[in-house]
Amino acid sequence: DGEVREQAVFWLSQVGTERSVNALDSILQFSKDPELSKKAVFALSQTRSPKAQGIIRDLAGRENADQEVREQAVFWLGQSRDTGNAEFLRGLYTRTGNAELKEKILFSISQVRSPASDQWLMDVATSSKEDIELRKKALFWAGQSRTSVADLVSLYDRMKEPEMREQLIFVYSQRREPAAVDKLMQVARSDTDKELRKKAIFW
Repeated sequence: DGEVREQAVFWLSQVGTERSVNALDSILQFSKDPELSKKAVFALSQTRSPKAQGIIRDLAGRENADQEVREQAVFWLGQSRDTGNAEFLRGLYTRTGNAELKEKILFSISQVRSPASDQWLMDVATSSKEDIELRKKALFWAGQSRTSVADLVSLYDRMKEPEMREQLIFVYSQRREPAAVDKLMQVARSDTDKELRKKAIFW
């Protein structure tokens, strides 16, 4: 029974032995059932074994793995306290051409909560070489993190694309600092783009 197998995989996460980690690794390597594999990824993420983290990283980087299973691996890497995961995810972002996976990586990096991760998100947001939808996602998650409001405010004049400026206006609306409100008021009063002024007024 598939559900019974999934329950067994889930509870392996509570065993926490080298043998249970090896069993979960075996499932990821040989199972053809994506749902069972997702449970195995979760189970590995709940153990404190460095080996388990390595297994999840290997899966996330495996181009021929099931897309949803890889996305689960990326998600749980972002929830871990392992300091090597953020560096791995940043590297994976540059290596993969999979836009959906890149989007998941942006979210996971935002969960790491470190100055290096915040700066990396800002770097993606400002890079003209990146897809604009990914840049917008990076900017959103940078705004949700500990990125200073001063850095976000100073970004507006450097952003030339109306889409990115519109995203910045939304990001300002999600912050509670007075400087964010001041910037919205400034845009509403004096921006040369009428549509952006209307967006600022709305928010």
